Amino acid sequence: MYRTNHNAYERACDCTCPIHHGQPRATYTNPGCYCLATCASQPMTVLAPQIGGALFLDAHNALWFVQALEPGHWDWRYATAVNIGHPLFEVGTQIAGFLRDTHLMLLPLVHPL
Repeated sequence: MYRTNHNAYERACDCTCPIHHGQPRATYTNPGCYCLATCASQPMTVLAPQIGGALFLDAHNALWFVQALEPGHWDWRYATAVNIGHPLFEVGTQIAGFLRDTHLMLLPLVHPL
């Protein structure tokens, strides 16, 4: 398990992305981004090949969707928040709840008292 004293959202990007490497990640739609969907700045991620992408929570606990281009490559230019009107909104609300609950349940394992 990856142990740290920092909140996962405060950690720097650990990908080899030329845009974000070594910096906190708050923007997901930068052109030229090569971040992984599961880098340290996105700790709660669901890879969903059934829908051709990944779902993740941002630093504000909002659910986002990023389309997969090919295995291990993501179309960050068109990453979108799953809001009202998004095709995944209805199921996204439930998935976001599961991700938030899982994040809270895992915190004691990372930060024992």
